[in-house]
Amino acid sequence: MTNPFDLEKLNKELNQINVPKEQLAKTRHRAFQKIQKEKQRRNNWRYYPVLAVTVALAFVLSVRFIPPFAETVKLVPGFTDVVPLITDDQEADEYEKLDIKETKNNLTLTIKEVMVDETGIKIRYSIEAPYNIAELFIRKVTILQNGKEIEGASSYGWAKDGTVKKYIEDTIFYNVEGKNLPNKKNFELQITFDDKEKTTFEIPFTIKNDVVKKQIYEIDQTISYEGQKLIIKDITIAPTSTRLRLTTDEGNSMQILNVGHVRIFNEQGERINTPENGLTGLNNLSYGEVIYLFESDAVNSADSLTIEIENMDVLPKDDNYVEVDFSKHIVLKQPSIGKAKFKISQGGIITIEEEEGAEVRLSHAIDADGKRFDMKSFSSTWNQVEYTYPTEMKAPVKIYFYDYPNTIFFKEKITVDK
Repeated sequence: MTNPFDLEKLNKELNQINVPKEQLAKTRHRAFQKIQKEKQRRNNWRYYPVLAVTVALAFVLSVRFIPPFAETVKLVPGFTDVVPLITDDQEADEYEKLDIKETKNNLTLTIKEVMVDETGIKIRYSIEAPYNIAELFIRKVTILQNGKEIEGASSYGWAKDGTVKKYIEDTIFYNVEGKNLPNKKNFELQITFDDKEKTTFEIPFTIKNDVVKKQIYEIDQTISYEGQKLIIKDITIAPTSTRLRLTTDEGNSMQILNVGHVRIFNEQGERINTPENGLTGLNNLSYGEVIYLFESDAVNSADSLTIEIENMDVLPKDDNYVEVDFSKHIVLKQPSIGKAKFKISQGGIITIEEEEGAEVRLSHAIDADGKRFDMKSFSSTWNQVEYTYPTEMKAPVKIYFYDYPNTIFFKEKITVDK
């Protein structure tokens, strides 16, 4: 990541960004002409505010329509909070205003507005208190419908920057798993904070508009390198997010664990952003399918999309796990490829020592009875990763990899017309 105070490096990054100069120039010219026509007098002193308005307009347009420019500008001191103000209004038409407020234990939660479609829910909310809440954490978020929890993955939270905050605005992104969200309009948000009282809000809300339907564009194109096939299945577009779905071929001799980079560009070559809330994907390829998430605004306005896929990490299918006995604290088997070091400790803990630039990531576990278990927790330092699994697993236990440093290098581009 660029150091915010490394101005020389920042200048180089700005110069490397592909700016649609002709499009911006036309917009600036139209704005300048409009301002000139509305002028009542032609005194020389009026030239300077006109120039300032024109430059400001060019800056706003660049931030809104050129994602790399926006991301780089956010690194400039003083502009961190300005960029979201410019970009957020692109979604304004998709949100439905609610302004539902509730206070408990000196905490006030306000559901400001929501966006709902078949694939997910976005909730913009604020939390306020008469004391500093900068270090306040959210313990759990659940969304219910008709008293039943909607199964899904959620993303939320704000940056802890050391400043005193008594008012915070944030967005909850709740990505629905499995079936589409039904066209029902009554919901309930349950959110628990980690304050002294473990305050829990249970706020029902009702939307007026119908649940927006998703659009699916079938692709079904196969990428094949070194005999291993990766299939680009489809793109699903909805207001809350755009989903790119990849699957693996059952005939592969290797298990594709992870893809190095997945990017989407519009017809102007501008890169489509991934969500800023931290949730960028669902599942993983060790299950046979992965879904990558992207922002929908720029996708909706594009006539065609270019998908760029770069590199994939693989292991032989009979060698894509580490086998351990937690009761005896020993490793029974590990991949013959690579030099990762595994250590088993009491309490279902497995620690991995990594070489620089060689990430090893674990996924689910299968015990001797064939029961599946997910990890309980995960932590990492610069060269060490620690996972904790349930202790009730029967030995021997196979823990499968989510990522492993055995890479097939390539770069492939596929263009899709909408």
